[in-house]
Amino acid sequence: MEAVCVKHADEPTGTVVKSAYRIWETGWNMAMLPGLLFVCLSSPAVSQAPTGPEILDRCERVFAEIEDYTADLMATINMERVRMPAMKATLYFKQPDRVHIKSESFAMLPREGFAMPVAALAARYDATFQEKEIVDGQELFRLLLTAKESSTRVQSITVWVDPSNYTIVQTTSSPYRGRIVTVKFRHTLHEGRFWLPERVTAIFTSTAPDTSANGSDLFALKPQLEEFRRPPRNGSIEITYAHYEVNSGLSDEVFRREQE
Repeated sequence: MEAVCVKHADEPTGTVVKSAYRIWETGWNMAMLPGLLFVCLSSPAVSQAPTGPEILDRCERVFAEIEDYTADLMATINMERVRMPAMKATLYFKQPDRVHIKSESFAMLPREGFAMPVAALAARYDATFQEKEIVDGQELFRLLLTAKESSTRVQSITVWVDPSNYTIVQTTSSPYRGRIVTVKFRHTLHEGRFWLPERVTAIFTSTAPDTSANGSDLFALKPQLEEFRRPPRNGSIEITYAHYEVNSGLSDEVFRREQE
């Protein structure tokens, strides 16, 4: 005779729930308890993203072993109303946020764009996790950093983090009213231990009309000099990094001139 399985109309569905229902229906059997626990513990859990502070903390730990580094830079500038040849420089970085650029021609570029001092970000900003987002085919964590102090020049920064190695791959901020700066980072694993920038691209866009002088002022500065005095409007700067020296014990004297 063929066995017939009768399902109660109100019998629950799902592997774990069914097992519990059958135990309730037939009576407790202690021999079945280990098996039920195994099913419960081995069932896949819902994946939850870490919180904003946890993500920023992991980013900071990625760079925890890096006390300082030196690198050769090559910058290509493609800015509105600015035509300049490729520029070379040497970058000196020391934790938590000391940066020195050895090059006269690099004076026009913001030092914040050359290194991403995560420890300084964590100290100055509160991090809030927003969502997982696909960027260039890659799933990233998106955070909103909000300044802890009202005196901080940049009050908010949007940050995208690669969850595979917890490096910051993109930031967007508005350091000047009507100007948006997006910085994209591509990292490389140096000496099999240190995740360091290999290429940084800063993209400048303007959302406000150009209010610069129309050239009628006979006493105005030369156009090239005047442009350097104003924040960049539209264009991009691409910087490549090479010849790293990590944890060489850089002296504070290297950065003293930057602080003066």
